[in-house]
Amino acid sequence: MTIVELDAAGVERHLGALAKLLLDAHASNMALGLAPSLTLAGAEAAWREHASRLEPDERVQLAAFDGDALVGVVHLARSTAPNGRHRAEIQRLAVRADSRGTGVGRLLMEAATERAQALGLRLLWLSTHAGTDADRIYERLGWTRSGVIPDYAQLPSGELAANVFYYLKLANIA
Repeated sequence: MTIVELDAAGVERHLGALAKLLLDAHASNMALGLAPSLTLAGAEAAWREHASRLEPDERVQLAAFDGDALVGVVHLARSTAPNGRHRAEIQRLAVRADSRGTGVGRLLMEAATERAQALGLRLLWLSTHAGTDADRIYERLGWTRSGVIPDYAQLPSGELAANVFYYLKLANIA
């Protein structure tokens, strides 16, 4: 397994596999910040928009490859708030259905944490749908659950779901 950072050109090069990851997630009722009824064209457009905002010290896209096959992704988005430059949000952790449970998610989260530390960040946070497999993985990875907000996000099925919020304090690397 290899973890690489994708720039905008890398996102475009792997657009088909990235779009399929989003469609796969939606088929598993994981929204990843996208509205229900996601189409292939919609998934590709979401990745293109996402790629247009990538910046090495601000917004980082990591991808996991098993050989030549893209099997997972995670995004690190540094806060733009002047008083929050020490923190970032983890977004769109997605692993291909046939690779779930094999450690790909763990490797991506470890790589995102290492990249965050290299940027001098001190705090990571994320949200995910409560009561899902995604919810349970973060505590196993050492993240702290901070609370749940009901009816926070619309699932691909159309129903509203509670989201749970997690944070991870990073070691201060001077």
